[in-house]
Amino acid sequence: MTRKQKKKLVAFCLIREKLTFDLCEEIHMRKEEAYEIVDFAFQITDSIPKSYEQIKSEIKAYIVINMLSLVTKFQ
Repeated sequence: MTRKQKKKLVAFCLIREKLTFDLCEEIHMRKEEAYEIVDFAFQITDSIPKSYEQIKSEIKAYIVINMLSLVTKFQ
C-alpha cells in the first residue's frame, strides 16, 4: 500500500468516526446504529462528497425521510 493510499484510508476512518460521533450527539442515536448508517451511506455513494458537511446533511436527510415514512405508514 502506498503512502497516498494509507493517507486516504486514515482520512476515511477519521471522517467515519467523526460522522458517527456527530450523529450520536445531534440525533441521539446509538453508536452502533450510527456506524451502520454511515457505512451504508459510503457504500451507496458513487463519488466522494465535496465536503464533510455535505455528507453529514445527506445522511441526516436520509434519516429524517425514513422516520417520516415510518410515521405516515402507521397512521
